[in-house]
Amino acid sequence: RLPARPELDRMPPTKETVVQDRGLMEDIDAVRKEPWLFVQKLGPYFTKAADGLEMAVPYIGKASEKLQDVWKCVQPYKPMVWGPTVFGIILVFFGGRFLTTVAAVEAVRMIGFANLKSHTLVLWDNYQKAREAAKKDEGADGETKEHKGQRVATVVLKAVDPQEITGAVAGVYEIMLAVVATLRFKFAAAVTLGCSIGDMFQTAANAYAKPHLEASIPREHHKWIEPCITYGCKATGITLAWLLQRVMSAMHCSIRGAYIIVIAAQKALVELKFLDKVKITEDNPYFTLIVSLIAMAGFVNQVAYGFGLPFPLSFFFLPIYIVEWSLTFCVGAV
Repeated sequence: RLPARPELDRMPPTKETVVQDRGLMEDIDAVRKEPWLFVQKLGPYFTKAADGLEMAVPYIGKASEKLQDVWKCVQPYKPMVWGPTVFGIILVFFGGRFLTTVAAVEAVRMIGFANLKSHTLVLWDNYQKAREAAKKDEGADGETKEHKGQRVATVVLKAVDPQEITGAVAGVYEIMLAVVATLRFKFAAAVTLGCSIGDMFQTAANAYAKPHLEASIPREHHKWIEPCITYGCKATGITLAWLLQRVMSAMHCSIRGAYIIVIAAQKALVELKFLDKVKITEDNPYFTLIVSLIAMAGFVNQVAYGFGLPFPLSFFFLPIYIVEWSLTFCVGAV
């Protein structure tokens, strides 16, 4: 069946349109009889995508090597020891800005971080095997790009385990879907609350604002007053609901980050031999007091900055900004 084309309903068919529709029908019939024709037609696009990926691989490899060099340089400072503490500080003072990212991390933690970690490690191990196999295999001099691509693809397919890759990709995809579903449910509740607040605003707006608008707007435009009031009140309610959601997220990040700081900092000091053991445990009455003070300081700081980051820090947090935007786009698009 041909797709709907409203423009053809408004004008008589011409010779060109008849020929185009006839050609489209012939292509559809040919693909139904021989599905591999569809793959052949997409072949040039796959080739272009492979060429683009081949051009990007060297840059990705260089970026990976640079990151590995940076990681080696910071090893004397024990990043794995102080990492949780630094993460807690970021949560306490800047967590409210990254609302969607923090919610996604919490969703992964509840759904199963261990499974995601194991699947990711499986994919990474297979990537390392494929990379080493591709490095060891050397082709003949003067081979064409097509032959080189086929040779490398053959070597990579022999090196990796398809069962492991399939299971890992499926596991990661399932976790991603669960995270997106959790985020959509959470933010849908905020939108529902905003619409409810907007309905309450609408009653007062119809009682007080509508008469003034009718008196100041020409009669032929009165039909637009009620829709504008309705959508304006709903937009105001949703904005307030998002603000409340951000405030609650900032408060949650401050408490969670303060908890991580108190626990992780003591463990780091013990591992670095500055303390013989953890002094303030969770059952200690001072534990709650210290966590509350740190959380309060972080929340006040976030409110003071309007749940944003000053310029120097915003530049260094650019990757997290990109993750935040990507997650927000996924939640809104799926």
